[in-house]
Amino acid sequence: MTTSGAEVLRHAKTYHGFTLGLKWFCIHAGTLIVLLVAWFATPAGLVGGIVLAAIVYAGGIWAMNHGLATSTESEDAEVNAAIRDGG
Repeated sequence: MTTSGAEVLRHAKTYHGFTLGLKWFCIHAGTLIVLLVAWFATPAGLVGGIVLAAIVYAGGIWAMNHGLATSTESEDAEVNAAIRDGG
């Protein structure tokens, strides 16, 4: 069974979308965990938790805007071949 170029491209786009969504989920989950831990398990309280969570979230946004939002489809030889063949 062979895979057509269109299927490869569709899979690559789906994979990229999934990994991008997973990265955003992890940033949000990490931010929420930092907020809750700082709020309930440290003397920082709610205000300290919000400040720390904002720092973590800003770091996540910075990372997504500086390379984390990319994936490896451009390096995948099979996807490149499908694109060259007209998908």
